[in-house]
Amino acid sequence: MYNQWLYSLVTTRVSPVSIQVNVSNPQTGSRLQLRGAELITDALKPIAPLQIETSQQKTFYQYALLWNTRAVGAYQAAPVRVTIRLTSGEQSFALGKAYTRVVEHPVDWLALPYLPGGEAGQPDYLTGPHDFGFRFANHSNVPVRFMGLETAGGFQFSKVGYVMNSKDVPGGYPKDARPLTSAGVVIPPHATCNVYAEFKQPSGYLNELIQVAAVLERGGVRGEEIVGTGMYTLNYFLNADPSAYYPALNVTK
Repeated sequence: MYNQWLYSLVTTRVSPVSIQVNVSNPQTGSRLQLRGAELITDALKPIAPLQIETSQQKTFYQYALLWNTRAVGAYQAAPVRVTIRLTSGEQSFALGKAYTRVVEHPVDWLALPYLPGGEAGQPDYLTGPHDFGFRFANHSNVPVRFMGLETAGGFQFSKVGYVMNSKDVPGGYPKDARPLTSAGVVIPPHATCNVYAEFKQPSGYLNELIQVAAVLERGGVRGEEIVGTGMYTLNYFLNADPSAYYPALNVTK
């Protein structure tokens, strides 16, 4: 069971947010009698039936539980739980905490040809900074000022920088990135702007799902454009044993 998640999501009232829970069964000779599951949180409301996808690896079966949800308002550290239904009964587990915010003035003034992806690694990767990078493209004939990135909470970027009209695909935090100041930066018509941000692993979490809002200004009007999502997850374990990090289902009949 993958847990200890930070869900920090800035979104609109209509944009969907996908939540996935992976359940692994090391007993490859038999499948779990998985009958369903329920996502339980005040911050995110499922808007479609649960989907369950299965896959078989060499050493385990994996079940992906997929919810399509929407943020229902502003929440800070709202508990997120999942109830798993087996033929042997129900079990409930804490997945993590959700920080959500719904923007008041969503805009789509800029294109996003390169979106943030995230990172995955082994336990020692949690000690280093994480990168969040993407590209804005201004296809209009009007300049747009990029003022900064706002989060829903649970973490903050330690620095934000940019490179104008770069041919490099966003990734890492380049040495030539110019720091974004409080005045922001103007993205001229038909120009591109690579944005680079960095944050430290929040205490108490192993995994993060992050979606932020870019604060923009055009023609004296201010708006927020959604940027994301980036996923940062622990996927390699000491001695290949995830039980030290994640709880186990009791499948005793």
